[in-house]
Amino acid sequence: MFKPSTFNSQTYKIMQIKFNGKYNKKLFFNAVRLANEPGRTSRLMYIFVGMVFGVITITTINEIIKTSDFAGQIIEIALILLMGLVLYQAYIPPYLGARKMWTVELEQRIFSGIISKNGITYNFPKGDKAYTWADFNRLRKMPNLITLITLGGMLLIFPRHFFKSDADWERFGKLVGTRVISTKRK
Repeated sequence: MFKPSTFNSQTYKIMQIKFNGKYNKKLFFNAVRLANEPGRTSRLMYIFVGMVFGVITITTINEIIKTSDFAGQIIEIALILLMGLVLYQAYIPPYLGARKMWTVELEQRIFSGIISKNGITYNFPKGDKAYTWADFNRLRKMPNLITLITLGGMLLIFPRHFFKSDADWERFGKLVGTRVISTKRK
C-alpha cells in the first residue's frame, strides 16, 4: 500500500497508457485478417483441404485433357467445387468484410484514448467510449499489431505506432495478455 505523499505523476503514468494514431488500408486489412484467423485445428484442416484440392484439380484437369470426358469426371468436379466452397468460406468473407468496413472516414479518423487496469477508453469528439476487460472475448497478437474483439463483435485495432514508446507497447501487450480471457477457437 502506498501513502498519498508517495503518489506522483510517475506512478499515475504506470497505471495508464495513452494511445493515438490513424489506420491505413493495409494495416486495417491485416488486422481484420488477424482477428478472424481460424484456430490451429481449423488451419490444419484448411491446409489439408487445400492440398487435396490442388491434387484433385490437377489430376482431374489432366484426365479431362486426355479423355475429353467431362461426364466421367463429374464426381471429381463436384468434389473440387465442394472443397473450393470450404476454402472460400474460410478466407474470403473476412476480406470482403474489411472491404465493406473500410471508408475514407475511417482512414481519416484519429483514434486516441487511455488503457488502464480497468479497460480501454476511446476519446471521440462526440463523447468517450469505454470498454472493460470483461467486454473482450478474443485477442490476437502479432509483433506490431494487437486486435481485440468484444462480446458484441466490435473489432479494436492497436498497431505498435499508436504508442509513444516500446515500453508502453510492451506494457499494453502484457496487460491485454493478462486481462483478456480469450475463448478457444478450434
